[in-house]
Amino acid sequence: MEEQSKANANIEKLNSEQRYAVYKVLHAIYEYQTDMPKCFFLDGPPGTGKTFVYSTLLHEVRGKGDQAIAVASTGIAATLLSGTAHSIFKIPLTLNATSTCN
Repeated sequence: MEEQSKANANIEKLNSEQRYAVYKVLHAIYEYQTDMPKCFFLDGPPGTGKTFVYSTLLHEVRGKGDQAIAVASTGIAATLLSGTAHSIFKIPLTLNATSTCN
C-alpha cells in the first residue's frame, strides 16, 4: 500500500481530536511556506493515539514526496517510530558513575 493510501486509511480512523491535530500540523507544513525546517511536539497521556497520529502525518507528508522523521525520547513510541531522538539526531549522552534515570 502506498504512503498516500495509508494516510487516507488512517485519517478515516482518527477521532475528532486526533483529526484536529493532524490538520493543524499539515496546515502549518503546507500553508506557511518558509525555508525553515519545521518541528512539532505532540504530548498526551498513554493510549491517546499519539503514535497513530504521528504515523498518519508521516504517511501524508511522505505521500506528497516530502521528507519527515518522527522520533520519541524513550519507550514504546521510540520502538514504533524511527527511534530515539538521541540516536537519530546524534544527541550525546554523558553517562558516569552517578548518572540516574527516573
